[in-house]
Amino acid sequence: MNAGIRLGSIYGAPIVADVSVFVLGLLFGVAVFVDLQRADVGSTGSDAVLSIGAGVLVVVSVLLHELAHAVAAHRLGLQVRAIRLYLFGGYTIIDGVRTARAEFRVSAAGPLASAVLAGVFALPAWLLGDDTGIGRALFALAAVNALIAVFNVLPGFPLDGGRILRGIMTARGVDRVDATRRVTTIGRVVGYVLIGAGLVLVFRFGVAGFIVLVTGWYLASAAVAAGRREQLSVAFDGLTVRDAMRETPEAISGRLTISDILDHYGFGSTLRTYPVDIDGRVTGVLGQAEIDAVSPSRWFSVRANTAMTPIGPTDVLEADEPLDTLLLRPAGPSRRVVVVERGVVVGVIEGRDIVELMPELPQP
Repeated sequence: MNAGIRLGSIYGAPIVADVSVFVLGLLFGVAVFVDLQRADVGSTGSDAVLSIGAGVLVVVSVLLHELAHAVAAHRLGLQVRAIRLYLFGGYTIIDGVRTARAEFRVSAAGPLASAVLAGVFALPAWLLGDDTGIGRALFALAAVNALIAVFNVLPGFPLDGGRILRGIMTARGVDRVDATRRVTTIGRVVGYVLIGAGLVLVFRFGVAGFIVLVTGWYLASAAVAAGRREQLSVAFDGLTVRDAMRETPEAISGRLTISDILDHYGFGSTLRTYPVDIDGRVTGVLGQAEIDAVSPSRWFSVRANTAMTPIGPTDVLEADEPLDTLLLRPAGPSRRVVVVERGVVVGVIEGRDIVELMPELPQP
């Protein structure tokens, strides 16, 4: 996963908060503070404390929504790979969701948890009343959790409702890839409808309408990416990273010059990517793109450790990992993957390797 704050783990899967999720907490806290100040139900200091607490609890609410997905998946014997929180909510990466029943139960768990949280916050809010600071803050938390529950059951990718609908479709005999296409289209349509509604509302309600507009834009754009990823995930089912990699007999020493490398390996005009070793550790990759960035007159002096593109932890995968791991990891600057087995480099995956593999995959 890319940069973020690790909050812990569940079933061995990391829980990572993107910095943007704290923007969500901040925005919600500010909204609560403004509301409390307008209602004049407490002092500025108490309003600030309640607003901070509300901001924290809205992030916790998003986390509990995702944890509900993880718990449901684990109870069905599925592997939870990671949970990530960000500005528009979060997502839980789960392996093995292939049956309609499992998809329905795992997808429905999140909105159900948010609905329960809405009730949990609403009851004390009702008892305290909206003429108290705590009551108004709790009402706001109840409302946002209800909104999360309702929004997530909209029938389109990448929302939970899209996955629920796909589960229903596949239970009725629709091919999983075809069902994915359909809910992706629905997700885009729902996004466009929200964009249109936002444009109308922005002239009447200002900021509230703008939020609807931005949400629609996010849904429409995310639906395409999520749908394509899901289709490829179905196509990659059963394959491992090893099936896509190109074997590399050895890593290139970072001390070699580009001229030495070309002479030794005889790459020619279509240089394939090789990992670069520096002091016994692979820290980068070198291929045609890196060679082209260096003037031929400097090939005799520029070393591989200078010309290479550095790689990070997400650019290294185990050979026996599921191939769809490629779709779930954030691509690093090299846009390539180094494959290892028991700590030893055994291969590299470039874009062309996936393209070459595609004809062997089940066709949509």
